[in-house]
Amino acid sequence: MNAGRIASVLHIVCASFVLWIVPAQLVFFADLVAFPVSLFLSLRDIITRYQLATDNNASLTRPDSDDQADAAADATTAETTALADGASHVLRQRAQNTDTTPTATSTDDESALQRESSADARGRRLPAGKTMLLIVKLALFAMVIDFVYRPLVTPAHDLFVFRPGYVSHTSAKLHIRYTDGGNLELRYRELLPRSSLLYENTDDDTSYDFAVNTPWESAGEFAPPTNETDFTAISTLLNLQPSTRYLVELHCRQPTLHAQTALLGSVEFKTAPVPHTPSRLRFGSGSCIKPNFPYQPSWTPDIHGFRSMLDHSDSLDLIMFMGDFVYADVPLYFGPEAEDYRRLYRQVYAAQSSRRLMRKVPILHVYDDHEIKNNWHDQDQPPMGSAMTAFDEYNGRANPPSSVPDASYYNFTYGNIAFYAWDTRRYRTHWETAERHEGATMLGLKQKQHFIEWLHDVNHTAAVKFVVSSVPVTTGWSNFDSSQDTWRGYPTERAEILNLTQHVPNLFYLSGDRHEMAAVELPSGNIEFSTSPISQFTFPLVGKFKKNRDGEHTIHYRRPGHVKYGILDVDTETDPDIPRITYSLYTTDVHQGKRPAWVYEAKGAPWR
Repeated sequence: MNAGRIASVLHIVCASFVLWIVPAQLVFFADLVAFPVSLFLSLRDIITRYQLATDNNASLTRPDSDDQADAAADATTAETTALADGASHVLRQRAQNTDTTPTATSTDDESALQRESSADARGRRLPAGKTMLLIVKLALFAMVIDFVYRPLVTPAHDLFVFRPGYVSHTSAKLHIRYTDGGNLELRYRELLPRSSLLYENTDDDTSYDFAVNTPWESAGEFAPPTNETDFTAISTLLNLQPSTRYLVELHCRQPTLHAQTALLGSVEFKTAPVPHTPSRLRFGSGSCIKPNFPYQPSWTPDIHGFRSMLDHSDSLDLIMFMGDFVYADVPLYFGPEAEDYRRLYRQVYAAQSSRRLMRKVPILHVYDDHEIKNNWHDQDQPPMGSAMTAFDEYNGRANPPSSVPDASYYNFTYGNIAFYAWDTRRYRTHWETAERHEGATMLGLKQKQHFIEWLHDVNHTAAVKFVVSSVPVTTGWSNFDSSQDTWRGYPTERAEILNLTQHVPNLFYLSGDRHEMAAVELPSGNIEFSTSPISQFTFPLVGKFKKNRDGEHTIHYRRPGHVKYGILDVDTETDPDIPRITYSLYTTDVHQGKRPAWVYEAKGAPWR
């Protein structure tokens, strides 16, 4: 195999790998080398073959000097002989030949000329197979460039965002991004399932029902966001009613002579039940998204997992997103500045499926390593500051408020269902330190103490508890970096926490990160549902999940699927003493994500 074929094969393999298997940085760099080499060698081969064919055809139609001399001598001899035999006889014969059908000799001459002309045309024609291969290689490289550099090419500076964030029983945070001038105003009213008045939302043709005499209420006007926060802001609605559906409109008062108002967008949500009351909650869980992966040529790249979740959005109360909302270093790291990170968030929010899903379902976030850099463990060292600036502007500030100033970990309740979301990146010690010192930590002393206090508070006040971790608690994953980056790399602190949670009834762990799914009963008796990716790659035939190790019991494991997410149904109303918790796994590989691929009903326990 020559160098051109090797370069062509390498380019096709690398490009396909980045676009449809794993968008790995090293593979992308390999393609950046393979493609120009392949292109140069392919063009050189095509041009060389074309020139050789042209030269060969020219030599066939041009006799050399000796042939020309012999032909001239033969012609002279023939002419002299003809004259000696008698000019009149020759003339009569020629006249006769002219009046009759052309001779076989003339026909052969014409056929020969046609064959030479056809051969010449074929010689001048570009090799079809190599030309087609060149087109394929150019198309693949164009798709790779589009996939990697689209955030730079289309930075979405004029992006508009209007979505609900954390919704309590009396308030709702609303995340806004708006780049034009003019004061903004929030107007809201209750939505009822049945009424006689129908309202059409012109934004996406969605219909809403209102009570007949329910008036619009205004939260007042406020100044538009500025460039200092990348034109993002949080506005909070207060004095809402518990367990009530609302429609909220965002209006802008244009700075004109007549001060006209314009409708910018609308969202809907349902407020939480009164704290500590029995309730029903249905929420999604998962992590890890990359716009337009696996790659599909499109002017408007989408997020395939969010598009699948839209099928269930009408019944979801919220979504817990457990990190890797953006991939700052996959397949290429653009830089450490805040704008380098902001572009990636804008790309996610610009996707049509994101806009539709987030308009209807509040999404709460924790961050993981790829919001900063892969396997981040350097605490507040750069580029942590820039990365957290972008995270807070687009995701963090819409989360439930933390009782600890400047902290990203938080807790909240939904009726008598309690949540605690860890920050597993900012306070962790380096994994090499963790191997050498029993005091190594992932949570940090302050966060861990805050979590322990929360456990005491909710132990007998919440029927069900969920602990949200960006990385898995189970030790089953042993592939690649999981031995250092997950809780497996921090065995002392992990054992300490599991020793505490084993005494807390109906406590479940939720995690993501591994691009696979596992339901595991931990040594403490608590069950962990680790689900990812919502829309990213999964490692094909690489690594291994070790089942039933270190005192764990593996309930279910699934590797395949670029789209995987969980939906949990929690019911503390039917039997207030023994709650029901059902986990459903959805993947587009099974039933196109319309129905669950696997369902598990956990056994509730008395909790009072």
